[in-house]
Amino acid sequence: MDQYQVPLAWCSRGECDDRGQIFQPFKIDTSERGARTDSRKGYLSAQLRTVASERFAWQARGSWFRTHFADYRRSATESSVANRFGIEVRAEAHPDAARTVLVGGEGTFSDVASDIFGTHSQSEFAAYGESEQQIGAARLTAGARLDYLAVDAGSLTAVVSPRVGGTVPLGGGTLRASVGRGFRAPTMAERFVHTFAAGFEVIPNPTLRPETGWSVELGHTTPVLGAVRIDAALFWTEARDLIEPTLVVGAAPRIQLQNVTRARLAGLDATLLTTPVPGHLTAVLAYTYLDTRPLLAFRPRHLLTVTADYAPGGPGSVWGLGADFRYASRPEKIELEGFVDPRRVAVRVLDLRGSWTSRRFEVRLLVSNALNYIYNLVPETLAPVRTISVTAAWSY
Repeated sequence: MDQYQVPLAWCSRGECDDRGQIFQPFKIDTSERGARTDSRKGYLSAQLRTVASERFAWQARGSWFRTHFADYRRSATESSVANRFGIEVRAEAHPDAARTVLVGGEGTFSDVASDIFGTHSQSEFAAYGESEQQIGAARLTAGARLDYLAVDAGSLTAVVSPRVGGTVPLGGGTLRASVGRGFRAPTMAERFVHTFAAGFEVIPNPTLRPETGWSVELGHTTPVLGAVRIDAALFWTEARDLIEPTLVVGAAPRIQLQNVTRARLAGLDATLLTTPVPGHLTAVLAYTYLDTRPLLAFRPRHLLTVTADYAPGGPGSVWGLGADFRYASRPEKIELEGFVDPRRVAVRVLDLRGSWTSRRFEVRLLVSNALNYIYNLVPETLAPVRTISVTAAWSY
């Protein structure tokens, strides 16, 4: 159960002492002062697994997820109650030492009753199968999944998602490749949302179609100089019906989630893992280059993360220090161009952490956004500023 205040929009020019700026991130519109959200979530699941022999096992799983939230604002009060019930049965067979076969099926039923989303239900059914075969030093995997989706007991949609992949030792490392089709059904929140955000009316779109896409990846992992390991991969995704927020121009501008006819996402993902001082100091450098066509909103072209952890006494050290630095290049596009401040900056965030552990007592310190870098990912909403948290735990 969470109860928290709702962040308010930045003050716009002319609505406060803006000091000549288009937006003032530290001055807000106080008309919604006291706005808050009460959010309650519960999850219950059970799983049964039976190993009949060395060559066959099966398992069954059932779950229930329930959410209930209420937004209290001076202008309006909105609430929602939703349930999601799920069941899955899966069998695993090993015909021989070099082969594994998985087959199964699952079903989910979701319902919602809300001021924002209305009263709706959604049913999803799927059957899947996959086989993994080892041929010498190579390992091949092939499988497929068939999904059925029904909204409000109608509008049945069926999607087939095949996948093929493999790994093979090459050049002292491992070469991997895969190709497959992906599928994501729009949620009821995306289909039926009707609310107001940042002064814009968000209207429903019951005709949203599922997102689908073909993805190809070619990667290689190899050790270098013993203490360094490099993992690099090229990826290419051809997506259809990608769901994106779109500005609908009319008597008054409105926002609606719509299917982008087609989109391409391609790029490079590389990770360098090194242990300059084995057992004490580890560091990870990760870089992602992303190119999208057409240009998609809020997606940085360059993403760089650097992580370092130091434990003077090795894995069982009494104390340790760590740091994470994340850089994301300036987004080349945002939604609502022409209606919000178009200025954008890159993200440069440094997080620091430390820990001290005794036999029964443990203390952890986390400093998020240690440099207090001011930026926003969503127009007119300030990203988290410097936050310091201390966690203490005693085990008995």
